[in-house]
Amino acid sequence: MVNLAVALRSSMCIIVKSAGLVPHTVETEPGTKVNFWLPKNSGGKPEKPAVLLIHGFAGDGVMTWAFQARSLSKRYSVYIPDLLFFGGSYTDKPDRSPEFQAECMVKAMSILGVDKFVPVGFSCGGVVASKIVELYGNMVKALMVIE
Repeated sequence: MVNLAVALRSSMCIIVKSAGLVPHTVETEPGTKVNFWLPKNSGGKPEKPAVLLIHGFAGDGVMTWAFQARSLSKRYSVYIPDLLFFGGSYTDKPDRSPEFQAECMVKAMSILGVDKFVPVGFSCGGVVASKIVELYGNMVKALMVIE
């Protein structure tokens, strides 16, 4: 029997790869790792304006944003993280708050050499995106929340 979720996820990964993105893991601190899809040539400051696509509660980054990534990657440097406890991203810290998620996303973007970006949040990803603006407004060019 075919597991449709596995088959669908494989298809979404192919779509994201066709947008020029590759998987990458960022250790933001000991015990905390965030899985990303990011531009192939991410060796520092992005060549195009950066967007951080933050998924909602049900799913992970690639399942939520694959089709948008393909379109957006033509004009933007697209970064798609998996929030902590989704898609293999994890931490050994007890904090589960949106503030902590926002802090980890910003640390990861800084490690990747991205100092300005547009957080785009879907569902609970919108809460995390809003916290990024609240706590790290100097790094944010604009905010988009999708419900």
